[in-house]
Amino acid sequence: MIGIDTNLLARYLAQDDTAQSPLASQIIDGFTSEAPGYISQVVLVEPSGS
Repeated sequence: MIGIDTNLLARYLAQDDTAQSPLASQIIDGFTSEAPGYISQVVLVEPSGS
């Protein structure tokens, strides 16, 4: 199981960085029931910092 951090989740959802967003998509889209990802509650409630 791979833990997803705030930066990875933000790049995946926003698709705003030409270098990092495709990598984030590749990682997240690659999760399966046999190799799942995990988003902790801390990541979900962390302020965006903007």
